[in-house]
Amino acid sequence: MTDKIRLTNGFAPVYNSESRVLILGSHPGVPSLKKQQYYGNPGNAFWRVVFSALNVDDPLDYQSRLNLLLANGIALWDVYAQVEREGSYDHKITYNVLNDFESLLAQCPIQLIIANGKTAYNETQRHPIFNDYLVKSALSTSGLNNGREQERMAQWHDYLHEGLKK
Repeated sequence: MTDKIRLTNGFAPVYNSESRVLILGSHPGVPSLKKQQYYGNPGNAFWRVVFSALNVDDPLDYQSRLNLLLANGIALWDVYAQVEREGSYDHKITYNVLNDFESLLAQCPIQLIIANGKTAYNETQRHPIFNDYLVKSALSTSGLNNGREQERMAQWHDYLHEGLKK
């Protein structure tokens, strides 16, 4: 079954005034949109990778996951507020609207932005609002990268610990 091309809206940012690291994805895929949860696709390793890097147990409950990110100084959002695409793959995006980052970045002491994959990273390189921030391109937590698990885990661990230094 092929998903039809459709216009979808992303999710609100998850952050607080203590957020020092901003993790940016591209836009929620179809499974995430259906669940109304960031990284709701069970094939995506996001939660496992991040909680492993933080050396904490995954609480499994979605709200508890978000609370644990916030308690560790991590904000979560996507680069795109809205996209038009078929399915979930970034290369299928035919139209996009960038999220408005000014408010979030003004309210948080962000020290590092971790781009979860190439699409998110490329967008941070195109827009001047990110010029004053250290941006790291991390291997995507997508299931498509599960063959690079060791490299991905090490990279995310290093980036998160670098960004969360006090």
